Amino acid sequence: MGYEADKVVVDTDVLVDFLRGKKYAVDKISKMIDSKVSLATTVVNVFELSWGAYRLGRVREVEDLVEALMILSLKVEEAIKVGMEIAYLSSIGQTIELRDLLIGIIARENGYAVLTGNVKHFKRIRGLEVIPYKQE
Repeated sequence: MGYEADKVVVDTDVLVDFLRGKKYAVDKISKMIDSKVSLATTVVNVFELSWGAYRLGRVREVEDLVEALMILSLKVEEAIKVGMEIAYLSSIGQTIELRDLLIGIIARENGYAVLTGNVKHFKRIRGLEVIPYKQE
């Protein structure tokens, strides 16, 4: 099975399921790798993962995963785009979690789609391709 996007940011919910060894997540990521999809995550996702890992004592697993992925950082230009997008969303009465907005803008500005179970929020970001992650 091929994927429309050739570059995908993997969101925290998917990475957590992957780290927990959930078959659906492992299969989804394996299929993307087999399809030569370039997988990455963002510094915001690393923050979210490490937050949970420190609470659960699973830091090494997160460190190993982070070493295996490309990590996209927040640049000044992207920070400006985040400000523009949150102002736009506010003006039309839509809210979005700031971390999701940061992840989405970092992905969009680097030419990546986002694989996430949180489609509702990410779909609000203009110009961002969102790949739904649904456990079956």
